[in-house]
Amino acid sequence: MIFFIKTLDGKAWRALVGGYEPPMVTVNGVSVLKPEIDWTDAEEQASVGNARAINAIFNGVDLNVFKLINSCTTAKKAWKILEVAYEGTSKVKISRLQLITSKFEALKMTEDETVSIYNERVLEIANDSLLLGEKISKSKIVRKVLRSLPIKFDMKVTAIEEAHDITTLKLDELFFLFFAKMSFRNLT
Repeated sequence: MIFFIKTLDGKAWRALVGGYEPPMVTVNGVSVLKPEIDWTDAEEQASVGNARAINAIFNGVDLNVFKLINSCTTAKKAWKILEVAYEGTSKVKISRLQLITSKFEALKMTEDETVSIYNERVLEIANDSLLLGEKISKSKIVRKVLRSLPIKFDMKVTAIEEAHDITTLKLDELFFLFFAKMSFRNLT
């Protein structure tokens, strides 16, 4: 959603990260909302940016999540609520990252698991980590996968390591190599 809001325009993005305060005027010593008819072009543009950003946020969530943010009048406030709802507080985020790291370290393909299912599990862990702001490098994932395969894959792993540069091999390429070798074997 971040990239979508950035592509709307710079004003929408600034409203999300910097916040938006509606223009105010002082009347009889009291601060009140400035009538829209009196807004400057800059005030109008800031308001439009906030409206675009909050509209994108509202339309990008399901009904249950929308209920959490439907009373928000600024994109920044809605975004902060979503961050806590999806990522938790910083303590919760750290705990979730530790859990994901533990899952990644313990990751092993079972004997009865297909390469396709294992690929899905690996990607799920990598994506969960990325969503919490910590990207697991592609080479680290590839090395982990090669170390975590059952013994029956040892010959394939050795062949792949000898034929390819593991430091630049992408995960999808690695799994393609396994699929290609398995498909070729099934044809013969």
